[in-house]
This record gives sequence, C-alpha cells and structure tokens, in this order.
Amino acid sequence: MAALLLGLASPVLVASALSHQRSGELNYELLPEASGMAISAIDPQRLWFINDRGNRAEIIALDLPDFEHTSVAVTGARNTDWEDLEGFVVDGDSWLAIADIGDNVAEREKVAVHLLREPSTDTDSIEIQQTLRFTYPGGPRDAESLAVDPVSRHIYILSKREKPPVLFRVALPPSDATGVIDVELERLGEVTSIPAPAAIEVRLFPRYGKYRNQPTAISLGPDGKTIALMTYGEAYVAKLDDDRDWLAALNRPLCALGSPLLAQPETIAVDNAGAVYVSSERKKAPLIRITPECDPLAID
Repeated sequence: MAALLLGLASPVLVASALSHQRSGELNYELLPEASGMAISAIDPQRLWFINDRGNRAEIIALDLPDFEHTSVAVTGARNTDWEDLEGFVVDGDSWLAIADIGDNVAEREKVAVHLLREPSTDTDSIEIQQTLRFTYPGGPRDAESLAVDPVSRHIYILSKREKPPVLFRVALPPSDATGVIDVELERLGEVTSIPAPAAIEVRLFPRYGKYRNQPTAISLGPDGKTIALMTYGEAYVAKLDDDRDWLAALNRPLCALGSPLLAQPETIAVDNAGAVYVSSERKKAPLIRITPECDPLAID
C-alpha cells in the first residue's frame, strides 16, 4: 500500500517498502567515493560502480552475494568528474555509459558521456568506444544524474543546482560510431515534482538541509519503465508511459521509498525484479536493496 501526501508543494506517494535489506558494505580501498552504480545486463548479480573525481579511471564490479570486488581500467579518458553510471542494452549488446558531467561551479565549457561495451571481469582494461562531448543551451551547469532510454535511444541528464532542476536529452549515436562526437543537449523542461526540504530537515541538518532535494543520480530499470531517482534526502520511483515522455513521467507525483539515512547518497540502480539499490559516497558505505510497493501511474 502507499499513501499520497498532498500537503507538500509537490504531491508525493510514500511507498510501504516490503524490505530495506542491507546487503553488505562497499570495499573502501576500491570504492572510496562511489558516485555511480549500474546493474549489469550480462549478469544480474553484478553491479558496476565508478568513483568521483580525483580517482582512477576505472569501473568496479561488485558480484553478489559474496561481495567480490573486481576493478577494470578504462582507457581513452580520464576521470575529470565522473558522477553517474548507467547500463543499457541496444541491438542485443550490453553497454555502460559513464557520465563525466560534474561541474560544481558551472565552469566546464564542455562535459562528456563515455560509452563502452560492458566487459567481463576477466579483462584488465576496457577501451571507450564513443565519447559524446556536449554543451548545454544557455551555458555550463552542474549535473550528477544520467540515464539512458534504449527504447527511444536517448540519453537524459537532470541538472543538480537549479531550482527546479532541468531535464535535458541527446540522441544515442549509432552503435558502430567511434571517437568523439560534439553535440548540444536539448532542453526539455523543469522537473517540479521533487519536494522542497521540509523544515525539520533544515533544522536537523543546518549546514546541508537546504540541499536535500538536489538530484544526485537517476537510472532506468531493465523493464524499460521504472525510473529511479536519488536526491541527498530521499530515493524516488517514477514510471514511464508507452510514449516515452520522460518529462511527463518525472513531473507526476513521485513514489518516495523512505530510503535509510545515508551520508551523501549518490548512487541508485534498479534490478530485474524492480528492487532499487542505493549507496553513498562515504567510507564504509552500505549497499541497501529496497523492495517498494508503489505505482506512481496509479494516481495520475
């Protein structure tokens, strides 16, 4: 069951989570600042991670349930400010998208998304096949949230510091494209469904409470319909209609998952069963699996 809260600036469904399962802890030596997470399309028991800026250009595989970590070096790019990771399947091939889109002070003239075919953990390194180097209409801005829709073949980016955040998109390049492709993002519009921080949040977190509605990660589940969205204060789920209208989906009342309090949560992903994984960027970061009972489309 789920309750609809109408007293907020944006109505939100509060899901009754069937479980909040602490699956284990990230290896701090390999994942000191986990800033992106994706479910493998090759092995559903594998999660891929990246680290934030200042760390090595590599992807880290975490295999469940044993929590075995394996690093694979990424060649052809450096970690300027890697902020999100997305897995997707196009034309039967499994891909990973690395979002080098962090820009805290909005000064990077161009940011990038690196596309590479998902490797096995038997390899030591993987080369980037394509890099989308893009600009924003209206100039630079900070973002940490990237998702890929393999049905419509678009990449979506949600800005972080604007109030409200703005959704952008760009078309996926053909699978056989290589090298660097320069593009400008298309501005789709504002996402107004994320509730502003409650007064109690601002009181409890006087330094950072006002930022708790900033988006830090977004991902599309393997079902092609479930959008998972992370902010500093809460994890949400939205549902896509068959028209693939992401802006409409994200502007309907979101389903709040009642995610556990995490220090700087910046990773989210959805597995084949519809469960949502979340973690944080801090030391001894737990990996938490949330099984929600909520359908945002039911209240549209």
